[in-house]
Amino acid sequence: MRCEGWTKHGGAFTLGPVRWAQCENEAVVMLVVKQKDKINKYPGCMNCWDKCKEFAIEIISAELIEDVELVKD
Repeated sequence: MRCEGWTKHGGAFTLGPVRWAQCENEAVVMLVVKQKDKINKYPGCMNCWDKCKEFAIEIISAELIEDVELVKD
């Protein structure tokens, strides 16, 4: 299952129009998040989970997706 994280590229201080791109990573957790008073559940990768914490998005819960093997370096 693919991660549902989206990132913005381009815009105010860069050349070219704003475009949004979906994360290419495989999802490893199901994140329940609260944004703008709405609660939603999304599959996410570890990088996007870290970005949620970095941007202070309220994470209500995180559940490991059982079919995924975590690889440690």
